[in-house]
Amino acid sequence: MKGICHICFLVTLVFGSDEVSVDLEPGKDLIIGGHVTVTSDKEYLIKVPSSDPVRIRSEVILKDKQHPVIFMIRTDLAVKSWRIPSKNSANSTEHASTLCSGAADKGFMKLIISTTSKVDQEYKVVVTLTDPESIRIQPGRKNSKTTQISPTTQQLFQFDFSKYTEDMFLLTVISNHENPVCSLVSVQPLENCQEEIYDEEKDMRYGEKTVYQTMLRVTAIVIEKKMYPQGVNIVLLSKSSDSGCYQKTEPNGVPLNRSMEVTISIEKLSADPVVSTCIILAIYIALGFFAGGFSFFTFSKFRFEFDGNFGKERKLILEHKAETKKLQKRVSLTLNMPKFASMLTSRRNSANKISTESEQVDGKKIEENLYDTVQSPATQESIEMTSPLRIDPLSGEESSIKSPNKNEINVRPEAATSRKFFWQKSLETDETDTASQQQLLYNDVMRSRHASGTTQTTGVKVKKVVTLDLTEILINRADREKVTVADMAVHHNTEYFPDFLRLRSELFLWLIMLAGIYYTLPVFQLVYYYQETAIKSGNLDTCYYNYLCLYPWGPFADYGHVFSNIGYVISGLFFMAIVKYRSYKYEKLCNNPKCSEEALGINSPKFTGVPETYGIFYALGAALTFEGILSGCYHVCPTAENFQFDTTFMYVISVLVFLKVYQFRHSDITQTAHLVFLVIGLALIVEVIGIFTSSFIFWVIFVTGYITFVIIFIIQVYYNGTGPTLVQRIINVFKKVKSFVSGNCSEIQPQVLNKKLIPTLLILLVNIVMAVFFLYKRKPGVSRYILSIMMVNMVLYIIYYISHKLYYRLRTENWMPSEGLRILTCLYGIASLLFMCGAVVFFIKELKTSAGTPAESRNLNDSCFYLIFDNHDMWHFMSAAGLFYLFMFILTVEDCNMAQPRNKMPVF
Repeated sequence: MKGICHICFLVTLVFGSDEVSVDLEPGKDLIIGGHVTVTSDKEYLIKVPSSDPVRIRSEVILKDKQHPVIFMIRTDLAVKSWRIPSKNSANSTEHASTLCSGAADKGFMKLIISTTSKVDQEYKVVVTLTDPESIRIQPGRKNSKTTQISPTTQQLFQFDFSKYTEDMFLLTVISNHENPVCSLVSVQPLENCQEEIYDEEKDMRYGEKTVYQTMLRVTAIVIEKKMYPQGVNIVLLSKSSDSGCYQKTEPNGVPLNRSMEVTISIEKLSADPVVSTCIILAIYIALGFFAGGFSFFTFSKFRFEFDGNFGKERKLILEHKAETKKLQKRVSLTLNMPKFASMLTSRRNSANKISTESEQVDGKKIEENLYDTVQSPATQESIEMTSPLRIDPLSGEESSIKSPNKNEINVRPEAATSRKFFWQKSLETDETDTASQQQLLYNDVMRSRHASGTTQTTGVKVKKVVTLDLTEILINRADREKVTVADMAVHHNTEYFPDFLRLRSELFLWLIMLAGIYYTLPVFQLVYYYQETAIKSGNLDTCYYNYLCLYPWGPFADYGHVFSNIGYVISGLFFMAIVKYRSYKYEKLCNNPKCSEEALGINSPKFTGVPETYGIFYALGAALTFEGILSGCYHVCPTAENFQFDTTFMYVISVLVFLKVYQFRHSDITQTAHLVFLVIGLALIVEVIGIFTSSFIFWVIFVTGYITFVIIFIIQVYYNGTGPTLVQRIINVFKKVKSFVSGNCSEIQPQVLNKKLIPTLLILLVNIVMAVFFLYKRKPGVSRYILSIMMVNMVLYIIYYISHKLYYRLRTENWMPSEGLRILTCLYGIASLLFMCGAVVFFIKELKTSAGTPAESRNLNDSCFYLIFDNHDMWHFMSAAGLFYLFMFILTVEDCNMAQPRNKMPVF
């Protein structure tokens, strides 16, 4: 052997199993050879001069493959045996392994060779005393070691903690072959050398504190000093088969002897989880203080708000009110004030006579005035309200007197200040009469019923019943060209329809909170149990971590991936605080007497702009918070079964974003909270079924149900939730599609064709393409597909909505200034896109996958990107910021419409 003096003891025993004594000398190979049969075992007593590790290599020339040759070596510390050929490798003819120590205190070890074959089996054994430093690994890439492994060739290395002050080290083993062989890596306590090393495929997983991984191209194990205070033994061995290593891919070009060259190294984990945590929290705290301070400064100095446009609107309204009072004062001094006062008193008394009733409840007199909000067509003329700016104080008729204030609300909102592009024509002043505007409140569809004179008046709990003329409402909504937000927001009045609004707003937050609590607690218990089971059993194939960037800290084995979800939690809570502040300002504005319905009539903030409801916004913030919590739970121990925990609230977020944008102009027909969560629950059921089956029948049913649901939903949106029965609607839509495809568009209005039919057909086409793609791929696990469906449709609807707003804002004639976007809103949208694009860049590079085996997943592992955080952690941080800015974009997207009467706002 290359410069080493060989000592060869060729022993031929004629009788029985005589014992032969031989000496093992340092720096020399001891070679033992001979023949063995069923009647003649061989025994060798080997004197070992030191307790250094011993390498034993054995080889057999098989003449009878049915009867293997059995080798057993016994030392003062352990007994080890093996056979050639092995049970797992029938064609093997050799075996090699390392003993931690040959003998204690210059003792002996005994080698026994036997067989059950009647034919002479020729054997050869080489015993070598190994330098302890040759199997010890030092930290650092430059100290890495390269070796060869196979199913019958084990390699043993050691690492001693006593020389280092660091507490954690990362062991990595990398294959040097293009086509790696399925292998095993086992880490065992160093004290096992005093008892027994588990270095066979059948027992490498055994032993207290033993941890192991299967391996293809790369494997990595974090070694902690608190778990192995003395050090570790590292055992490497190729598996005899590929079972447990391949699922997504197939083995290709694997050598017949399944041998593979690997490089092993150990590195210090220098990053500190505590420092990393403090840095991230400090960044978020600093950003929070900066945002709060900057927002306060801009509002104080410039009346500029980051969460709405209430300061500007309130200022305009109050200025308008002041100008109105000045004008009234000048008129009262110069004109016939007594006649003016008499006229106003007469009209007010006439209104109160038919709309005010006194009731006695618990001995107290309560005045209820339906004049504020309820009007009957029969008495419309007598109770109509008129703006002070449009009343001639002498005759009571409409006058051309106008306030010199440029912010006068009677002018189309923002018409005087909105920028007109060069291709657009000038806008004319809105001359809609006040009576017509006043009808906007309920559009002649509300009827009030009062107790009659013969009705019992004592002990009656219900004194007033408000009903709606649903036929009239449906007729107005069915006109898809002329329908306005006023027609779609008849129920937006908390005084008359509190339960209706609660089901479509407030209940979302309560259901989110309840679902989140009941969902999170068992999820955390389950994943934490998985993690503890993996640690105690030593099976590191249980959890799909990125082992090249794994930092245990506290109760978590992968602290970095759990903590990085803090971005979702902080963003969600911060957004909820912003929504609370915005709702506070809105309520304060509506409750201000100067901005009340009595003072401003139809121009009151209660009846302008899209209906302000905040329940879904609160639910979005809560969903983002729970997404962070559940994503953190998933990363406690990621598995294919646990992946649904990471996506559940992403489903909720995508549905709620879609629903909120839809609710802006479809307030009355927005689905109730319990029905929305029922649909999400059905999606979760499909997701769970997809975990356990991936048959073609399942995918056919899934794709068919998906397309059917999309078609029904699109038709529901197309008809604004009105019209004939669902079946008749489907028939009508297919008739129009058939006419459109055949080129006969005479039955379709051009405006409807451009604004409704073509976009809906494009959306349907995108979903059909996705369905075909899913059916073609049919990868195990349907979670990503469901999430893709919801996210894509959410984005498509936002694009559909914003494109319509821009169409009304940028068209040449009758353009609508109020349909524009604030610069701040655009910045929110741009920030969301930038963060989302950055997040996608980090997400594209997969660092693990639970769709394959643990060994395949570790092939994707990569080192940390920053501190204790890898690419997936950066995805967490950036996607959290992207979602937050998306929510802010949606929160402020209708700010320019705040002063716009709802009967002037189109529905799309």
